[in-house]
Amino acid sequence: MKKLFALLLCTAVLTFVSCENEPLEGDFVTGGTTCETAVANTAQAALNFIGVNDDNYMQLCIAYRSALQTQIQACGDTDGSLQAAVNALGDCSEVVESNCEDATSAVASAQVAFESATDDNYSSSCNVYRATLENQIVQCGDEDGSIQAAIDALGDCTIDIQEPTEVEGTWLLTAWIGTEAIDLNGDGTESINFLDEMDCYENETIVFNADGTGVTMSTSYASFNFEIEVGTTNEYTYTITCDLEDENLNFTWSQNGNIVSTSDGTDTTDLTLNGNQLSIFVPEGFVAFSSDFTATTTQDLTFVYTKQ
Repeated sequence: MKKLFALLLCTAVLTFVSCENEPLEGDFVTGGTTCETAVANTAQAALNFIGVNDDNYMQLCIAYRSALQTQIQACGDTDGSLQAAVNALGDCSEVVESNCEDATSAVASAQVAFESATDDNYSSSCNVYRATLENQIVQCGDEDGSIQAAIDALGDCTIDIQEPTEVEGTWLLTAWIGTEAIDLNGDGTESINFLDEMDCYENETIVFNADGTGVTMSTSYASFNFEIEVGTTNEYTYTITCDLEDENLNFTWSQNGNIVSTSDGTDTTDLTLNGNQLSIFVPEGFVAFSSDFTATTTQDLTFVYTKQ
């Protein structure tokens, strides 16, 4: 029975992701295989299948199908997704050749999983993403080298987690990392760190005390306006207004691994500790208004604090 390679490849990607995130409740054992082992075996078989070619298709397809069936026996299949993957593989006897559209679809699925990866599954998700990119080059070509550049940027798919610094002490706000570089100060040079573009937020600190208390100290606040440049629809000239303030906010804090949680009694904020930096992601943290306040432009921001 013929199956579209796109379906099989995307099934492998999505099943691999679901295997990585499979909730394991208890150490189920069926025929000598625990649920945890079955999940790991399926994940590896899915990764192998992503790199399939004409010569090894049947061998890898059968191995993948067998791993899925074993996982169903060992773990169950509440939502039917594993059996759906088995059905998609058919009898592994024949497959329609892949094409560029198929390969691009698989890359998109793998990229979504990679961009939401945790420290625990970063390496495996990265390898899946890289395998789909390599297949995309085979199917689509890479005239401008952008796909290979994306592969090169992944490196060896290991995550660089520095040894954490002690939380107690003073942390200085050193970066607003946006999603797209912009030229806020009009000097002709764009920066992805918006703090490099303004003379504001220069002494914003968080102090963590050893007794689990702390204080956030703010000394300035910026507002942003923009004019659309003549002849364009998405190029802006910005005006920055920086107002001085003296505002302190007390909080309590706790630490669980590399996550530092602060609470002001109403809201809880989680910051990620990596080496001597603490960071927090703020959706639409950057907001600029048109001069007549009829339009806005926004970007997500990552605030970065550095240990002093």
